[in-house]
Amino acid sequence: MAKRLSVFAGTGDLVPHAVEAALKAGYKVQVLALAPRTDLAGVKVINADLGNPLGLIWNLKIFRTSHVVLAGGITLTDGQREGLAKFANNNSDRPSGAPSQALGDAALTGLATVLKKMTGADLVGVHEIAPDLLAEKGLLSGPALTDDQSRSAAFALRMAREIGRLDIGQAVVVVGEHVISAEDISGTDGLLARVGGYHAKGLAGGGDAPLVLAKAVKPQQPLFADLPAIGPDTVTNAKAAGVSIVAVEAGKSIVIERERLIAAAERENISVVGMTIDG
Repeated sequence: MAKRLSVFAGTGDLVPHAVEAALKAGYKVQVLALAPRTDLAGVKVINADLGNPLGLIWNLKIFRTSHVVLAGGITLTDGQREGLAKFANNNSDRPSGAPSQALGDAALTGLATVLKKMTGADLVGVHEIAPDLLAEKGLLSGPALTDDQSRSAAFALRMAREIGRLDIGQAVVVVGEHVISAEDISGTDGLLARVGGYHAKGLAGGGDAPLVLAKAVKPQQPLFADLPAIGPDTVTNAKAAGVSIVAVEAGKSIVIERERLIAAAERENISVVGMTIDG
């Protein structure tokens, strides 16, 4: 029996890559678009509403979905987060006096459990559909790092993990062993825009130590959801922000449009490196 994949698709370039990889792997594919998509030829695309979880379940069931993957950027309103968290909690209201629940990593795990129970589908990561997208350990592009730069990049990755532990974001920018700024709801693009403003004002960068962008998976997050990702635009935005090193957690981060990213990094003289996190 053919595997049948439903792709919950947000924004960004990861989505068409995930769809293409799934088709090559022999999946029957449908796309539940959480954001407008006009770049997905050859597959059924359904406009999806996160505010209607039962409608999503219906679409999964009538397609006879065997696997579900989340791909691309998804922005949730507070109301959508609360509704999905409630749905992930078996549609039960929280007990009186209990703290409100956001759609964090525990809720995503609960959502996966509910989807499995109601549809029989397994929630899988993009890296399981397209393992070639994973960042390997070592220099991916650009100049090799000096020992001092390697120490700074390793520090940045540890700090990215700590930011993730607090469920704030997945990325930080550091100089040396000093954190300049951390990712928040505005994502990596917002982080780099802020750092670019600091850099333009002379508040960050300009010394001997380079600015380093690091992205790492949250230690508590399920790996089927929102792995850290970089692509050519990451390199371009890093250059504009004064960042000269991009470090990602090897084996747990996605590299989108690898050839274009490598070319952009070489052109902009930016080092892109995959590293593991010690400790």
